[in-house]
Amino acid sequence: EFISGADTAEHQHDTRTSSVACKWEGELNVNRLNMWIGELIQEKSSDLYRYKGVLAVKGMEPKFVFQGVGMLFNGHFSDIHSWAPSEKRECRFVFIGKNLDRDALLKGLEVCKAEESLRFQVGDSIEARTAGGFTKGKIIRLWDEGNPYRIELADGKGTNVWGPIDDKAFVRSA
Repeated sequence: EFISGADTAEHQHDTRTSSVACKWEGELNVNRLNMWIGELIQEKSSDLYRYKGVLAVKGMEPKFVFQGVGMLFNGHFSDIHSWAPSEKRECRFVFIGKNLDRDALLKGLEVCKAEESLRFQVGDSIEARTAGGFTKGKIIRLWDEGNPYRIELADGKGTNVWGPIDDKAFVRSA
């Protein structure tokens, strides 16, 4: 009796609610994604009802899975799902909310794509941004654990750091 007539009852739909889905073949830089998601949550959390995705991260075999509601975001590399050697590496996202700007969301995701080619190669002398400013170092690995660069600092201790984004704000020529 409670739901009888529910199909004919008068109700309203909020036309501001929509979804934006995106799928593309390729990989992304998880550091760029985290920065972008952080900014998106700060600016639009009240408009984001739900968002989720499965992502291919350059330099990582496990799939990166994320989901969120409003300001609550959870993203991690899966312990049980990895990209098979024959599987196309792709990224899938969906955002559900109100007043979603499809073009802005797609542009934000585009910025997260992994660089096709990097500015530096293994063996190159560089300067890496550290807590104490820029420190001289050498590139020792590319796309290490989702980071474009693994760097050994010239600090006499063999300290290794990552260059999280291929940008002069993080890694620059020596």
